[in-house]
Amino acid sequence: MDCPRCGSVLLPNSRHCIECGCQLDDDVIELAEIESKKNRKNVFSNLSDLIKIAVFSIIYPGLGHIIYLKDYYHGALFAFFFTSFLIVSNYLVGTFYFDMPLLLAAYLIYSLSPLHAFNLYRIKYNVADDYNYRSSTIVIRYFIIIAVTAVFVTAYSNYQYYYNYIITVEADLYSPLFKRGDRVLVKMNERADLKVRRGDILLFNLTRAVLAGYNVVVRGQYFEKVIGLPGEIIKFDTEEIIVNGKKLDEKFFPLNRTALEKLSGMEFFNGEGEYLIIANGVLNAAIVPVAAQVKKDAFIGRIYSIAWPLGRRKIMGGR
Repeated sequence: MDCPRCGSVLLPNSRHCIECGCQLDDDVIELAEIESKKNRKNVFSNLSDLIKIAVFSIIYPGLGHIIYLKDYYHGALFAFFFTSFLIVSNYLVGTFYFDMPLLLAAYLIYSLSPLHAFNLYRIKYNVADDYNYRSSTIVIRYFIIIAVTAVFVTAYSNYQYYYNYIITVEADLYSPLFKRGDRVLVKMNERADLKVRRGDILLFNLTRAVLAGYNVVVRGQYFEKVIGLPGEIIKFDTEEIIVNGKKLDEKFFPLNRTALEKLSGMEFFNGEGEYLIIANGVLNAAIVPVAAQVKKDAFIGRIYSIAWPLGRRKIMGGR
């Protein structure tokens, strides 16, 4: 409440105005106390409303506008642009120069949605933009920033883990299919029921392999074509691969064609659940092909697309 003499704000339970020194009677003090309680009640009411708006907006941008403020226009705009940016960035995933700016734009829309709703709420319900209002919303604003960032980072991490994992080709030995610097996409949502076929280009974890007839420890993630299936006998020659006594079609040869010469004369028998793949390891700063009999649970996913550069973007299919 304001002082009836000078108009200054009265302090709670004060018997006089600190500005003009005016003595206050009991009726003025009682009215000031009632107004103070009313203001505190309004602050708590506003805080409760803003928390609800923030929660709806974090669930999905624009939801706070639509459900709580009945502002369908702005709510639809936030939802539309957020969804559009996500769809286009998913289409351009792996390009980095295009998908990352789009994701940043989606993040900004996600962050601004509740803040814009707060401003509409203040205007709609004639809430004064005073110290009480700003102090009651500052914690919510920090919560929004933390929550939106956590949701976005978690969603992107899960997207790479469950849907599209991006890897970069680091060598020229996979030419002409892949070139150094290509970014390729690995389909991750098939791991639970991955059906491995000869010729599939798979990303896999490797722990051991055969180099020049010796078992060696090799660790890391590699990608190559599947050559041999479970129960098959595979023999390498300088220019051909023999599987169960029959020549293998060249379309199933390893991406690294120099592997045939390096592995010439070697023979492998795949046991139950084993697949023969020629990985490309590094020894003494040189890339060398190593034969690996990989179990199905070591496969991470199927490489299905070249994402970058734009001039080489294509879906490669299953083989």
